[in-house]
This record gives sequence, structure tokens and C-alpha cells, in this order.
Amino acid sequence: MKRVWVVDDKIPLHELYDGPYPLRLDVGVVRHLVDQLPREAWEEPPVLELCRALCVPEFEPTFFLSPQAMLQAFVDGAVPPHAVVFDWEYPGSTNEKNLAALERLLQRSFAYVQVYTHLGEAAVEPLLHNLRLRHKGRLLPARSKASVTPSDLARAIREAWEGTIAGELADKVREQVFGAVERSLIEMCAVPRAGIAAIAQGRPENLVHVVLSKVRDEIAVGASEVLAEIAGATAGEAGSSEGLRRLMSVWYYFFPSDNRVRRGDLVEIDGGLGLVVTPPCDLVKFPKKTGRRLTWLRCIRLDAEGLETIRAAGYKLNTVGNSIIAAHGEAGEALVLLPNVPLEHGKRDALADYVVLCHAWESRLIEDAPGGVATYDHLSGFRRRCALADPFATAVVARVTSVISSPGTPDLPGGELARLKQALSTPTLVEPQTAGRR
Repeated sequence: MKRVWVVDDKIPLHELYDGPYPLRLDVGVVRHLVDQLPREAWEEPPVLELCRALCVPEFEPTFFLSPQAMLQAFVDGAVPPHAVVFDWEYPGSTNEKNLAALERLLQRSFAYVQVYTHLGEAAVEPLLHNLRLRHKGRLLPARSKASVTPSDLARAIREAWEGTIAGELADKVREQVFGAVERSLIEMCAVPRAGIAAIAQGRPENLVHVVLSKVRDEIAVGASEVLAEIAGATAGEAGSSEGLRRLMSVWYYFFPSDNRVRRGDLVEIDGGLGLVVTPPCDLVKFPKKTGRRLTWLRCIRLDAEGLETIRAAGYKLNTVGNSIIAAHGEAGEALVLLPNVPLEHGKRDALADYVVLCHAWESRLIEDAPGGVATYDHLSGFRRRCALADPFATAVVARVTSVISSPGTPDLPGGELARLKQALSTPTLVEPQTAGRR
């Protein structure tokens, strides 16, 4: 732990001048206050001792006189801290304002937050309960000002980082990603806007794919060692967790910002969920290519009711394969798994697992759909929840298409099947070498 932000209005900058004060105070300014001001100038001695302990080469501290100044630092592009020491009381502050500031801080950075206050732990700790539930361990227990020391804080954070990529490894990734984005912008700025618009073809997601593709290439070159270090770590047998499920959900699904219909959209229809499979080229010229019919596959939620529905239909889903498009137990390839689907558009607070029924193709005539691109403005009864991202969307569509179009072949005769199995289990005979043969 190196980068520490301290948010406390009791740092006596007013002893140097009357203001206006900068939004953030660097270590040189605060070290001057620590070394030059008499102890009596510090209204709260614990703040003096904390600043003194942080103004050493082992730390990279930044100091703020208010939560608003701290949040502005993110807007200004400051590198996120490892830890934040947050005073609970400010002129004009309320519990609601403090909680809102902490929420924004925890959303904007992977910082660990230590709330400290002269009011004592019992006065503040109950207020932090809901916030701590949402941010899983990154909001440390509130403490009195006199009991917070950098060494204790560093030890708590190092323990929390154990087994994760947090800390120096995350810093390396952040540095490489920021650099890759900047280099991508440099290259894109050399292309006229008309050229970029031609690539996008009016679809914002195409532009997103171009940007991400360039960033991917830059990271693959500049951050290969860092990525190899992360990917090469021992995976172990770590179980599932809410954090892992949310991360998988981010990988599999996204929330488009436009209202265009796309293949891979997960739509709420007739009280259920469907996966749009109409080809992209047909959605661009919807009436001409499809006769105003949208096609989707029915999805069933994997809860008690859904499992009963699936088994009552005849599917014998008794286990899952190693990937979403693998054969799933005795149900085989007739079902495709969609894990960790968001239950609400734009949020991942609640997730659920679904299966796509590869034989449950449905379509609806959209009589009032105008010419051109299909949009949800004209799809009465359809509401997009999210969209399945590539490469998963392409893989799922390929799987369901192969299932529904499979021609089928006769089984091998029993004797032939036994012979072939025997051939695979017989050790390969090594041909003896003759003299002079290599």
C-alpha cells in the first residue's frame, strides 16, 4: 500500500494563508505544516500524527480538506488511491452527504476506505452497514481518530489483497490500459471523421468494437508480461461468489445504449425471456428481408419452476457441461446455458441462470414496422433486458442453428463400434528399426 488519500478539514492550511485553498494538498505542503507549525496549531492532535506518519518515503499521500475536493480529483483524472482515510465530520455535512460521497468513491476506485472520527466507532458504524454490504470488505470498520495508524491500515489492506490482483499488479494493468487507450486515440485521430463514420455504419457498437480492438492489440503488445503473470497464477479450486458472478455477467452481457434490435438481444416477451436470432443483415432491412417477422428462441429460468417445466417437457437436464454450448447431461445439445443473466436492464444487483431451448423457435409479425432498421420503438410487447456479447452470441447462434438443422446419421453397428473402441485402446506398436534406417 503506497497511495493514501486523507480527507480531513482539520489540516491547518489556514495557518499559512487565508485562501482560496487548492483542491488537493501534496505531501510537500503538509510536511511543511507538520514540521513548521507548533503542535497547538493542530486542532486535533491525531490528525497531526497521521499526517506526520504518512509524510515519509514509504507512502505517496495526497490530502483533501473536503469530500467534494476528493471526488473532483477523480474527475481531473487522478490515479486512484489504494486507501482513503475519511473524516466523518465537516462544516455543513450530513450523514446522507457522507454516505453519498463514500458510495461514489467506492464506485470510482478499488480503494479501501477507513472512516475515522472523534465521535467514536459506535456513533458511525451502524450508518455504514448497507454500504459495506454493497462493497464487500472495502469499507473497513469505523474507528476513532486516535486509533488509526498507517501501519495498521497497511496491514489490513495487505491481508485483504492476498490472493487477488489488487495492489501493484492492478497498478500495472491500469497503467497499460490507460496507455493503450491513449495510443488508440492517437491513431484514430489521424483518420477523418467521415472515415470513422463509414466504419461505424451508423451503429455505435461498431465504433466500440473498433476502439476495443485497437486497445486489445495495444495491450497484447505492451502488457503481455503483466497479463501472463495474472493468467499464469494457480487457479486452484476457488468456489463461486457474488463478485465472480458479476464479473462473468459483465463478460457475457452488455446494455446497448441505442434502441436498435440486434441478434443476441435478450428480450422480455409475454412474461418470459427470449433470445433474438434474426440475422443482423436482415434486421438492417427488416420488412424487406424478414417480411416484418422477428424470430427468437424461448429461454427458461433455472429455478424450481423452470426446472419442473424443462423436465415436464421431456428434457433430462441432470448436469452441465464445461461450456455454455457443451452437451449438458442427458439433455445433450438441445439446451444452451446462459448463466448470470441480469434480472433488470442496466443493473447487475440480481442475476439468474437460464437455458435456451434450441427447438423453441418463435416469431411474431410486426405489422407496423417501418422500412429500414428494426428498432424497439415499433416492437410493441418487446423490451430488451440486455444483449449477449461476442464471442458468446455467435457461438450460441451457431449451436442452436446446428441443432435445428442437424441431418442425423445412423448409429454404427455394434460390432463396428466395439472394433473401433478396441483400436483406440490398443497400444501403438513401434515398428522395429532396421540397420541403417533412421
